[in-house]
Amino acid sequence: MDQYDSLNNGTSVSAARFASHLRARGHEVRIVSTGCKAEDKYVVRPRKSLLNPIFKAHGMVFGMPDEDVIRKAIADADIVHLYLPFKLCMKARKIARELGVPHMAAFHCQPENVSFNVGFKGRWLPILIYHWFRRRFYRYIRDIHCPSKFISDQLHKHGYAARSHVISNGVDEAFRPLDVAPPPEWHDKFVILMVGRLAPEKRQDLVIKAALKSKYADNLQLVFLGQGPLLRRLEHLGKKLKNRPVFKCVSQEEIVRIYNQCDLYVHAAEAESESIVCIEAIASGLVPVISDSDRSAAKQFALDERSLFISKNAVDLAEKIDYWISNPEQRERMRACYLSLAGEYAISKSIEKIEAVYRGVIAEQRKAAFNPEDPHSHAIHLPTPYVCRVDTRYRFVNRNIFFRFCSTLLFYIIAIPLLDIVSLLFFGLKIKGKKNLRYLKGGAVTVTNHFHVLDSPMVACSLFPRRPFFATLKSNLEIPVVRRLVRLLGGVPIPESPKALHAFMESMRAELENGRIVHFYPEASLWPWHDALRPFRNGAFHLAVKSGVPVLPMVFTFREAKGPLSRMRKKPLVTLNIGEPSYPAEHGSDRERVQKMRSDVRDTMEAIIQGSKKKAI
Repeated sequence: MDQYDSLNNGTSVSAARFASHLRARGHEVRIVSTGCKAEDKYVVRPRKSLLNPIFKAHGMVFGMPDEDVIRKAIADADIVHLYLPFKLCMKARKIARELGVPHMAAFHCQPENVSFNVGFKGRWLPILIYHWFRRRFYRYIRDIHCPSKFISDQLHKHGYAARSHVISNGVDEAFRPLDVAPPPEWHDKFVILMVGRLAPEKRQDLVIKAALKSKYADNLQLVFLGQGPLLRRLEHLGKKLKNRPVFKCVSQEEIVRIYNQCDLYVHAAEAESESIVCIEAIASGLVPVISDSDRSAAKQFALDERSLFISKNAVDLAEKIDYWISNPEQRERMRACYLSLAGEYAISKSIEKIEAVYRGVIAEQRKAAFNPEDPHSHAIHLPTPYVCRVDTRYRFVNRNIFFRFCSTLLFYIIAIPLLDIVSLLFFGLKIKGKKNLRYLKGGAVTVTNHFHVLDSPMVACSLFPRRPFFATLKSNLEIPVVRRLVRLLGGVPIPESPKALHAFMESMRAELENGRIVHFYPEASLWPWHDALRPFRNGAFHLAVKSGVPVLPMVFTFREAKGPLSRMRKKPLVTLNIGEPSYPAEHGSDRERVQKMRSDVRDTMEAIIQGSKKKAI
């Protein structure tokens, strides 16, 4: 992350706490950031920019993406957690991918934090920033740590396809009720606290305006903890109050004491990804009054309407403040309720959850590496910078008229003629048993072994003029350029979740009933030029049994090149053998029928392979 040492924002505070607690649980944690040298910290220089004076005013620093430093830190790591979508983390992501190190990201920089600080409070600029973040960084990320469900919902709303893991930044055990006396100058006053950067989106000015409208105005003492560019403006506004507001920037030890010296916590911010300070105040025994802004996650901490005020409305905020001042017995009763709520956000629970996410990301991304002992492991991995989200709402069959027109035009006018020539020139493709296609009067499932990235076009050529759907890996729709062609030429991604898989099967079942062909690779992975069958999975045969359609076995076999050009060919020539269709058994349970069909089809394909090898001898 860009900034780690200066704990003047929730992101840095969260990162420091996560690092500390992960180390306490026995993990080695390395930090790549700007700032001072420390143990297990890899320091990069601050990035120079013409906007540095503005960044400095907001207490922000951006790190130089020093490749040598980043490589040294990542080299033998188990996982990389990228905190912010800027150049330092962008470079780290590329290096992690190059080194094969599992990685994920967090979403802590809410676009509204940017738009408010440039003086724009409208909706369209945050939308553009969400899009900008996704295009430059998050589209390459498969797992995102979201500090609140609000942020997770915002990401999905703005087209982020990655899995979101909602894990609170967590409140440290240090934040708890303490028996601490307020300073003498506060003894006869009702003390209201707000914590956060003195920035436009935090709306400290609204708290001051509400205090001026309160019927207890002369007895109020406002305390603001934080720093930022609006300090002088807020001090000037606070001069109208009888008791001048206190502005401080303090350490964690002192902030815990101040929480316990105050009577009420107000959080007026219009934009928050979670608001860790609000949890801290609640955990310290303060009842909150929180803005109900639709751009803030902080309202999730309000237990009832008495702790919510209408966003940007100083009059309503003043009324809520007056209520809690006038009803100390209710404030004391709700204090116990809020303390109970704070327990759900304990940092220990957040650490356990992030550990589980780390383990899942490591297992998934390590599994992607080729393992010759696993027959379903993929030997080829193409770059997949995009993230394709395939869920129950995914359109497995795109019925858009424009899409169907382009798909038909591409398939019949361009792809088939071109691929016929490519298959003949580069693979010497021969198709045997094409007469068996006459048995297919309606819908059917076809299966082949998977030996090449271009064997799908060979299947399409053999089935011409019928146009099949191809069940394909979701990752194939995450490859630049190729993903568009795969989709237009009939590729349908196989989902990972059970619910989405059911939707996929139902969609393909409907197409089979309409007389279409659906092609599967039952080996589920590609092994280049492998000349033997690997274990089959049940998906294709389950679909055929449920739909009552035949399975047509097709097998790629290899033959030696002959003639004057044989010395120029490094690879053998290819033959696509089409067997006779296998029909579902009429009796038995679905499971027995699926297993029988899988066994019969595999036996047919094995016989074809053995027959081709005998002829070669």
